[in-house]
Amino acid sequence: MKNYLYCYKMTWDTESAPNPHHGVLTLAICKPTIRRCSQVGDWISGWTAKVVHGKNDRIYSFDHPQLIYLARIQKKLTFAEYWLQYPEKYPHEIKGMKSLYDSGDNIYKPLLANPNDYNDYEQVSNSNHTKEDIIHDLSGKYVLICEEFYYYGVDNAIDIEKDVFNVTVPRCKKLVLDDYDRFIRFIKNDRRVIIKGKI
Repeated sequence: MKNYLYCYKMTWDTESAPNPHHGVLTLAICKPTIRRCSQVGDWISGWTAKVVHGKNDRIYSFDHPQLIYLARIQKKLTFAEYWLQYPEKYPHEIKGMKSLYDSGDNIYKPLLANPNDYNDYEQVSNSNHTKEDIIHDLSGKYVLICEEFYYYGVDNAIDIEKDVFNVTVPRCKKLVLDDYDRFIRFIKNDRRVIIKGKI
């Protein structure tokens, strides 16, 4: 079975999609097509759009795409499995700031033992998504768990030289992984990475 490298542009990087905390990078909200269609062993790379909204209402502008993160999928969980297995990813209220929460992305609590559709989940209080996002988020069906990841963040996004990665990144692109071994090795050895995974 072939594995793939998914590339997409990010307009938001508030450390919720993806969430690089607690030793594992997770993609639980946004990008439903990638979450639904990708497989274990695939890689995902997030790149800057022309304008990216960061934490604390900061806005960043870019002339061309720069890399925000690269991650390899180790597991795909249902939302119900994710809710039970990763309580550390629940959104927690920021001390002294009622109604403001950290970047936790585990925001869909199952209401049944075996939920079937979006009506079987409750969206818990969070600072990232509203009730209007429920169908979009849950249409991805799965949460991606990445124990090997390299996260720079929008404020430390890096340029990649064309001899390492000569691809125009559109809104979303799926590439055969075997053709991009040099790019993967380059990031694995890059010392500028801000947060790394367990592997």
